[in-house]
Amino acid sequence: MYENFKLCPDLKPGELCLVIEQYVEGQFQRCYHRHIRQHRLSDLSRRALLRSLVIKQSHMHEDHILACHVNSRGKNPSADGSLGINTSYPEPGVIRTYCGANSVAWIDAVIVADQFRQSSPKEATLET
Repeated sequence: MYENFKLCPDLKPGELCLVIEQYVEGQFQRCYHRHIRQHRLSDLSRRALLRSLVIKQSHMHEDHILACHVNSRGKNPSADGSLGINTSYPEPGVIRTYCGANSVAWIDAVIVADQFRQSSPKEATLET
């Protein structure tokens, strides 16, 4: 259920961890990494920021940006979902909001501090 994929070891409750990566020659390369206070960005602003950063990093043409915003009820331009916003849970107590494909941006936030960075009962049993 929790993928623990590229979760920042420095993430703390009350912070947002913002990351941008670009796919280059078969690998994702980190282009940007920044922590800011969680109260500085609303959920709506986070989504807009992610889309903006992916557009900038991808050097998208205006027609591609338009295609990412139109609905699928037509053919010209055809709809492109590459700026869709998705969510996942990289570990208990953390939510990740992300956007993109070849250029990807995400924001991790601690949403349940009591569950954040706690070892699971199964892990504790294995260590003893």
